[in-house]
Amino acid sequence: MSADTPAAGAAAPAGPLCAWLLPVCRAFEVLAMLMLVVATTAIMVEVVARGVFSVGLPGVGEVAKFAGLALIFLTVPLLLALDAHVKVDMFSARATGWGKLMLNIFNEAATLAFCVLFLVACWWFMQRASRFSTPALGIPNLLYYAPAILGMGLTTLVAADRVLGLLMRRRGADDKASQPC
Repeated sequence: MSADTPAAGAAAPAGPLCAWLLPVCRAFEVLAMLMLVVATTAIMVEVVARGVFSVGLPGVGEVAKFAGLALIFLTVPLLLALDAHVKVDMFSARATGWGKLMLNIFNEAATLAFCVLFLVACWWFMQRASRFSTPALGIPNLLYYAPAILGMGLTTLVAADRVLGLLMRRRGADDKASQPC
């Protein structure tokens, strides 16, 4: 293994925006934790309403779905920034030198491409969907899907920063408990 290639299990690439992105990702994490409380509360209210009172509460279900959507998309940027996301690394773990670097750049660029395509698809979807509201509570769709759009927007910035970090040969801290930047 060359001196400029990190060992297996080394920290994620840390680009020039990492120091700014990580606190924003942490703020999104706090919002996601609040959404976990909202989703859990809404689901429990719905279970009790249906089980005890035999009453359906479609508005509560809509709140639970919104909170679940927010919970997922608001945590993705931090998982990517900390390199704690699900990944298959059986090839990159065995590669060395330039091959490993090229494979890692390809993987990070593919992640970035997915994020960009997701945002483009959101833009196309919202061209029509933004004119409507949710059925039970009448929440405008733009507001309802805002956590997904914001989360993927931040994930796109993190992915771009990771690509830049690889190209600049910068790595975050090896200790997962410390900040990657």
